Amino acid sequence: MDMIYIIRSIYNTLPPSEKRVADFIMKNPKRVLTLSVFDLAELCSVSAPSVSRFVKRAFDLTFQETKVELAKSLSKIEKSNITELLSWADDLSDMPSKIINEISLTCNDVIKANTVDTFKEVINLVKNAEAVYFFAVGASAMVAMDFQNKLLKIGIKSVFINDGNLNIMNSNVCTSKDVIIAISFSGRSKEVNIAVENAKKGNTPIVAITQKMESRLGQLADYVLLTPSYEINENRMGAIFSRYGQLFIVDYLYMGLTKQVIKNTEQFSDNYHKFFEMLKEDK
Repeated sequence: MDMIYIIRSIYNTLPPSEKRVADFIMKNPKRVLTLSVFDLAELCSVSAPSVSRFVKRAFDLTFQETKVELAKSLSKIEKSNITELLSWADDLSDMPSKIINEISLTCNDVIKANTVDTFKEVINLVKNAEAVYFFAVGASAMVAMDFQNKLLKIGIKSVFINDGNLNIMNSNVCTSKDVIIAISFSGRSKEVNIAVENAKKGNTPIVAITQKMESRLGQLADYVLLTPSYEINENRMGAIFSRYGQLFIVDYLYMGLTKQVIKNTEQFSDNYHKFFEMLKEDK
């Protein structure tokens, strides 16, 4: 039984109190295993009967039975995910719809895991920064590069070097007037965390895009934007759906920044096209 999948499939039909329970379980499935029904109810600001009604509705189980099944589900998720993904290749005609559906679920999970206020705070922070520094390695580096390019297009100074050691060196020059955006799905990327720890000495505001608030990166950051997507394994074989979650956050921030930074959209568009015309002329 894939407990998280079941929760996501019935989420829109749940009453508000049970949605709070569902949100907590999806964000903190391992923590739920250590909680009593009363502990979970208190953390979700609902009554214990609301928790019991939710697990009965979703799984037709008691709370204790739910914890047992959840533990089994979490232990199998890595194996089941890779089996399911590889099975998609059996029928190429069905693959696009399956990928689109999973991307949609991932983006919806991002919306559920974060508040609009957090996005607004990060947008204002980036808009007013003297410079934005990106720290990321591996698959997350592609997301950092995409965001850097977008910021440069709207005139926001941004710096990203796809090298963990140079990121650490960059952290020495960050100031309290700058902003750091650190991207790591696991929140455990050594080079990223060392750079962030070093930058905090200069009181540079830290924005983390990561999976879990309780990760090392999440604990170091001043602002956390969560990407609650399951990946196949710790090595993120291709970093498939977590990357879409990260890019969704990037585009959300970029669109919000564009509305605030670009006052004359027509003039901005004209200047942008003129720039590319100049490049064509050089060729």
